[in-house]
Amino acid sequence: KLRLEVQMKVMCVNYFGQIALTNALLPSLIKCNGHIVAVSSVQGRIAVPFRSAYSASKHALQAYMDCLRIEIPEVKVTVISPGYIRTNLSVNAVTGTGEKYGVVDSAIAKGYTPEYVAEKILRAVIMEKKELIVSPFLPKMAILFRIITPSLFFYVIKIWAKRKK
Repeated sequence: KLRLEVQMKVMCVNYFGQIALTNALLPSLIKCNGHIVAVSSVQGRIAVPFRSAYSASKHALQAYMDCLRIEIPEVKVTVISPGYIRTNLSVNAVTGTGEKYGVVDSAIAKGYTPEYVAEKILRAVIMEKKELIVSPFLPKMAILFRIITPSLFFYVIKIWAKRKK
């Protein structure tokens, strides 16, 4: 179970942090027809069991940027939704009680290199893409599956979650 303080901290870092920076720069971005690049996550597109605070923070960011893209046409918006990237994210992540997780998650250890992801992001910005999902085939299909058949998606993810528990 997640403590509320932990959930609020995750929202502050993953959502409000990016929104605060965006809002501070928005007047200048509008004047120069700028480009916002927001880093979300595959988990901002599909809810992953046992990662509710993280998924919620990334869903919120995705929705905010989707709105901003429509509301302020002078500014280009690209939302990046990466899967796992080989970083220290899991080492610095917090548990439901607020303690540091402290170990490298096996999925992160097998993820893309930061250089590979950066190259993909740079190409997406140059091409003025609205969205970029940087992940293997299966997570991309899960996103599509969730959109096309939500009932079946949640049935399958529920079974997966029971096995993980």
